[in-house]
Amino acid sequence: MLKNLNYERDEIVSFKMVNGDEIVAKIVEETDNGYTVSKPCTVMPSAQGLGLIQSLFTSELNNNVTLGKAHVMMSSKTVEAVRNHYIQTTTGIQPASAGGIIT
Repeated sequence: MLKNLNYERDEIVSFKMVNGDEIVAKIVEETDNGYTVSKPCTVMPSAQGLGLIQSLFTSELNNNVTLGKAHVMMSSKTVEAVRNHYIQTTTGIQPASAGGIIT
């Protein structure tokens, strides 16, 4: 049987859940039945654009959680701007942007 898993460890992925929530998280492991992720954040619209908040308020931020594939409508690698915001939100580190050519 061929396994066609979509994501590799440490990729930042966006998930659209069946309840309408959009979650951004770092992949720990993908199995046939689910995604084990770390530091899941829910996407929230705000006056300044999209924001990220901790998905499980009563859980330790560093605990891994599993998203069942039956509850995920779609998923995709996260776009760079949101990925950088996720990294800054979860680690406090601002990713460096690509430099330009100085002439």
